[in-house]
Amino acid sequence: MKWKNNLFTKIILVLLLLLVPISVLYTYSHYTSVKVIEEELKNRNLDRLLIVRNQLDAHFHQISTLLLALSGDSSINQYRNIAIYNPYESVEIKKEILDKFQFYGGLTPWNNDFSIYLTKTSESIQTNHKNTAVPEEIAIDWELRKDGPKTNKRYFIKHLVQPINSYIQGEPFDLVMEARFPIGNIEHFLEDLKLNQYSDPFLYSDQFGTIVSRSSNQDIIHKLLKPLMENIKGESGHVTVGIDNEKYLVSYVKSNSLGWTLVDYTPLKDILYPVTLNRNLFYFSAAILLCLSILAAFLLYKNVQLPVNRLVHAISRVKEGDYSVRVKPLQDSDFNMMVSTFNEMAEQIETLIEEVYKEKIRYQDAHVKQLQSQINPHFLYNSLFILKSMAKLNNYQGVEAMSVHLGKYYRYMTRIENEYSTIREELDFIKNYLEIHVLRMQRLQYKIDVSEELLDIPIPRLLIQPIVENAFVHGLDSRVQDGRILIKGETMHEQYQLFIEDNGKGLNDNEIHELMKKINQPMEKDTGCGVWNVHQRLYYHFGDGAGLQFAPSTLGGLKVTLHWSRNKGESEDVQSINCG
Repeated sequence: MKWKNNLFTKIILVLLLLLVPISVLYTYSHYTSVKVIEEELKNRNLDRLLIVRNQLDAHFHQISTLLLALSGDSSINQYRNIAIYNPYESVEIKKEILDKFQFYGGLTPWNNDFSIYLTKTSESIQTNHKNTAVPEEIAIDWELRKDGPKTNKRYFIKHLVQPINSYIQGEPFDLVMEARFPIGNIEHFLEDLKLNQYSDPFLYSDQFGTIVSRSSNQDIIHKLLKPLMENIKGESGHVTVGIDNEKYLVSYVKSNSLGWTLVDYTPLKDILYPVTLNRNLFYFSAAILLCLSILAAFLLYKNVQLPVNRLVHAISRVKEGDYSVRVKPLQDSDFNMMVSTFNEMAEQIETLIEEVYKEKIRYQDAHVKQLQSQINPHFLYNSLFILKSMAKLNNYQGVEAMSVHLGKYYRYMTRIENEYSTIREELDFIKNYLEIHVLRMQRLQYKIDVSEELLDIPIPRLLIQPIVENAFVHGLDSRVQDGRILIKGETMHEQYQLFIEDNGKGLNDNEIHELMKKINQPMEKDTGCGVWNVHQRLYYHFGDGAGLQFAPSTLGGLKVTLHWSRNKGESEDVQSINCG
């Protein structure tokens, strides 16, 4: 059975036709879900960062506002002219300023310091730090600085001078107000922003580096910086960065107050883990289902189609005539009853056909013998009358010759125990037959020219004599004189060929065509028994390609050719056909 018609193949194709569209649809659904989740994550992170950025800017703006409010306080103006006051009044002014520093510092959630410096007298008031010198560098905007080269303590600082625009315009100023706070405030602020394990915000500046929370993963942040710097575009946005075979969604937004960039990153693997897990479970389930389906299809193929195939194959062989075929029963198969029933049926058919075939062979053998007995009396009567006439005429040589040929003729005819003979023996028999007719008619000539290599080839008995008899009876019997018969034999194109030609009346093309048609069909009443029998015996004895052919003879009559293949020149069986 062809592979494409195999039941196993069809089941697998059906499974694939079911699973492939489902898998494609699920893959597309998974892809869409991932994109939706990523888009939602981007929007959520960016909205959150915008809120955090605004809160951070609000803190810086609040401290800047407080610093500006202090600059307009009356006690600050008094401190600018501290030299005109007596010591007691000076202490009161300083105490009032410190109280206001503490009050304003308490208005913000961050720990911060306020300081004031007089540039002319180098006098200063500080809340916490001990630096009394006038700042050498004025920070008009918020800047990140260190306490010193030997310390890692960093802080944000901003200055306000009096008069207010003097520093910008390059004019001298007599008072510097300062606000500062350590980056610990921002570290705590970033720590509070870590709502879950997937969030780790930090601040980034091209000039100053990063500010991170105390529990941040600085290794990942360090690896994120380079691709982040290469892909930051605009005031806010998103970047997908791959680190150590893992993708991170990085969101960023720039702070207007600081000029720093607030960054937060999220590992996509962790966020998409439930969706990825569902996808993997689906594919795993689909693979398990496919494997189980293939196993079920294989079991169905093994236990159903294979037995059916064997039965179909066995039935085909029975149809072709091989009745010896048997199907081997399978172990624990529901088809064993069908197999055993088929084997019994095939055995019964084989037995019945063998009996019928043997009976047919016996009948055909009896028919051949009957045919011989039918031919013999008529020919014997004629021959005896010829002997009688010769004896009356005292033609003793003719009587002797007739007796010898007649004896040899009937000796060959009556040897019916052997179904085979050689071409040599058959031709000797034909010579006796023709010599008898020569003695009878005195107007017959014949010639036998058969190559030596053909003479010892075995053929069925009485295969040539019916053709010679037809040539004599139907072709030459009406001629008054000069009857001629030519028998030739040769090997041509891997075939044995015997030619029987006569100079009788012959047949035209239409008659030859009708005769060939009749000898290849079941025998009818008007079909010549001898010619039909020889053709059928050649076919059944030597197989396809063997038989009789008819053509006009160069002698003027009919040419009959007996031909069969060389590789089938020796057969194990001779079949005679009942000609009714």
